[in-house]
Amino acid sequence: MENNERFESALYGVNRRIRSVLEQIPAVVKGSAEEIRLRCGLPVALTVSGETVFVLENGQTSFCITRDLLKAEKSDLEESFKLLCKSSVYAHTEELKNGFIMMENGHRAGVCGTLTENGSMHDISSINIRIAREIFGAANDIAREYRGGGLLIAGPPGSGKTTVLRDLIRQLSDGRYGKIYRIAVIDSRGELSGSFEGKSENDLGANSDVLVTSDKAAGIEIAVRTMFPDIVAFDEIGTEAELRRVSESFCAGVSIITTAHIGCIADLMRRRVTAALIKSGAVSEIALLPEIHGGTIKLIGTKELSCGMAV
Repeated sequence: MENNERFESALYGVNRRIRSVLEQIPAVVKGSAEEIRLRCGLPVALTVSGETVFVLENGQTSFCITRDLLKAEKSDLEESFKLLCKSSVYAHTEELKNGFIMMENGHRAGVCGTLTENGSMHDISSINIRIAREIFGAANDIAREYRGGGLLIAGPPGSGKTTVLRDLIRQLSDGRYGKIYRIAVIDSRGELSGSFEGKSENDLGANSDVLVTSDKAAGIEIAVRTMFPDIVAFDEIGTEAELRRVSESFCAGVSIITTAHIGCIADLMRRRVTAALIKSGAVSEIALLPEIHGGTIKLIGTKELSCGMAV
């Protein structure tokens, strides 16, 4: 699916009035758009190549706040929320507890409003639709050098960690640069596989098994025990429970490939989970995305880290 088509495939979660305008925006913008942001009473905005772009009522775009901007009203948010939930908010209760709704084709909608103790959401104030994009070749720099072992892909939010991880899974599973790896993919938000109601839209290679679960820690355990993978791959390590499962996998001879949010190299050792992951030996290399150091993806060994800095 081309990026323009991916943008349009996400519009089913936008109400009719705003959708009709977004369908008119230039193709070059659609192809580069990463997010669609709706905020109650405020201009509709897109994230395009990391920058905020506002949408005008005539379907054109602007980098500046100006007249004739398309604004999202409360009724627009309410209608969009119903479309995203397919009129069944209850079916998405567990997802909403974590602030998002899984969409078709691997897209994800972040939702803000009033979250009750039982997990229901009302008075919707913001919706952020994150557009899933496949970029074949995004992980070439890593795939060429990968020789097995644990790998951590690190970068700030929006730097393309999920895109790189997805492409790396595909290349390793297909044996693009040598060995064909058995890969168990733990997909907690449907973004890696594009899974929706049992169907995967994204290409994860010929030798990957996908387990969709919100409990990554349990998913890692199940995958190691039942699928006998060479590699377990998942997005965003963030909890002590996940770290424990990773350590157990490492002891069982299974490699881990995962991602982490960092703002600079020093954050690798400042963040408790990433520091513990590195010290455990479960990852031997770190892939720093260009937003951290500039240039292309940079691979460093964990031994190069000293007091949180690469030497």
